[in-house]
Amino acid sequence: MHLVLNSPADTRDFMALDAKSRMQVERWAAALESVTRPIQRSLETIAARFGVSVPTARRRYDAWRSTRDFRALLDRRSLPTDRGLSPETIEYWKSLCAENGRKWKPAHRELQRRWHRGDSIPGIDPRLPRTSLPKGLSYHNLVRFAPSRFETTALRIGRTAAASFRPLVFSTRVGMEVGQRYVFDDLWHDFKVAVLGQRKPCRLLQLHAMDLFSGCQVARLCKPRVEDPESGQSVQLKEHEMLFLVVHVLEHLGFHPGGCVLMVENGTAAIADDLKELIRTITGGLVTVDESGIQSASAFAGQYGGRGKGNFRFKAALESSGNLIHNETATLLELPGQTGSNSRINLPEELHGREKAFDFLQRVIAALPESKRAELRLPFVEFHRAVDLVNDIQERINARTEHELEGWLEAGLTTVDFNLPGVGLITGSQVLALPPEKRAAVEAVAAPVARRLSPKEVWDGGRRQLIRLRPEQSARLLGGRVERTVKVRNHLIEFQDQRVAPGPLRFLAHTFQDGDEFGVVVNPFSPEVAHLFDAKGSWVGSVKAWQSVSKLDADALQRQMGRAVEIERQLLEPLARHGAAVIRKRIEDSQHNAQLIRGQAAAQDDSTELAEDSLSRFGQ
Repeated sequence: MHLVLNSPADTRDFMALDAKSRMQVERWAAALESVTRPIQRSLETIAARFGVSVPTARRRYDAWRSTRDFRALLDRRSLPTDRGLSPETIEYWKSLCAENGRKWKPAHRELQRRWHRGDSIPGIDPRLPRTSLPKGLSYHNLVRFAPSRFETTALRIGRTAAASFRPLVFSTRVGMEVGQRYVFDDLWHDFKVAVLGQRKPCRLLQLHAMDLFSGCQVARLCKPRVEDPESGQSVQLKEHEMLFLVVHVLEHLGFHPGGCVLMVENGTAAIADDLKELIRTITGGLVTVDESGIQSASAFAGQYGGRGKGNFRFKAALESSGNLIHNETATLLELPGQTGSNSRINLPEELHGREKAFDFLQRVIAALPESKRAELRLPFVEFHRAVDLVNDIQERINARTEHELEGWLEAGLTTVDFNLPGVGLITGSQVLALPPEKRAAVEAVAAPVARRLSPKEVWDGGRRQLIRLRPEQSARLLGGRVERTVKVRNHLIEFQDQRVAPGPLRFLAHTFQDGDEFGVVVNPFSPEVAHLFDAKGSWVGSVKAWQSVSKLDADALQRQMGRAVEIERQLLEPLARHGAAVIRKRIEDSQHNAQLIRGQAAAQDDSTELAEDSLSRFGQ
């Protein structure tokens, strides 16, 4: 039950108790409120439960029923040794505690020094002898009146940290649908990777988006935290990479037709104000941006404000999923070079030796033949291989069915599979897809097994209704990211961009003329398409990737060759149109010559046979 206190003074005294004593009061109040007739028998049961005598239980019951004073429910040993300690003294003691940023014991020593040198202590008779502390000012007693956990944290750290110890606001996914809210965040992986051209191993950085209803991480971008050779500074995630992620989500994944909120922070995963307005305009107000509030207010008047920072509870679901990612990627065999979650506390000692070994191999590798370099086994996973592993791990997380995601059962996100003897587990969707007679046969012999849906199943089940941006709408968002101009050569656009792929990027541009020049933007989340812009920044169109195909993939080679033949046919079509006039001229000349020869033959009867023979040969 919820304990109701009689007055503000009672509330203050109750909160001054330690947590154990407050819990004791709550338990006794709940037990005594449940007493039923016969009262004596109920009290005997309560006495046995609490390990006290029946008279003690009776005394507390009578006192509680008559006064409703929580003190009647306390073990007397839990009460302060001096019930007469005044509120002024308690406030003075709390102010001393506030003056020390670490412990309360130094505050009590300061109280002793002030008493012994004759300082006035509010609420204490100044005529008392100064040889010893008055009764009630012992540390054992005063500690009961020390600031609460909330007050202590607010004083020593700040208001933001203290928020964990006040009543929190809870939310639920019940009533939501897929695509109504996306949460964006960045993450530093707790391991290092080997990157081509970098002498030192690098931390792996990640930017990702999660659909809040399904709990499915729907998109991610990984990049190494490399060192700029010119400035020597580390290259972090950039604001434009957040733009690429947002555009990918809106264009290729979609948003709810009833409206969508992009939940972002104020750091790396931020969206500029002009981009927020452009997103709202392009989507007709259906997609809006919600930011976590910056928290920097002081705990009390006069305290300096802290550095502004976002409210991590704003995207608590994504923060908790980040912890799961760290746990699943802490595999020492597949992803060696672990850094620990906090290098000051749990940095693995072997990381130092691993980095030294990597530095040695980096110096040796230059002396090895090209054929031997690929055979070296480095102490850190190569960057692109690490990204593949992270993607596999995240998809396993998305596909998990054993989880405790909030509101899952209340939202009805469950299903029933069927355990078919001799076959194994068959999903409910597979059974529903069977013809009626086969479905009935399966249901007759299979054992139903209820389970929670995976985040991936919930996401896949709801994404069909989502609206997607058209290419020209995406281009409006990406237009400001034109960084290079390219020319069409051999009906291809080709350039290098290490942020997208390690090799050259090629895009089919057979609808343009060789020599045409365009600004180009490729979204790393969608490398199969390049957006083209003219010299004025207007969108011209998009072209599709024309990438290399593995020699070992016969099917892919066949498909690419088929595309090449079709493109050749399209390129030859203009030739057929241009050549039509030439063909018509040849036909006209042939007809003219034939008429001329026939006329000459009619005038000369003796030459008719010769003319007809000539005409016949000309026609052939």
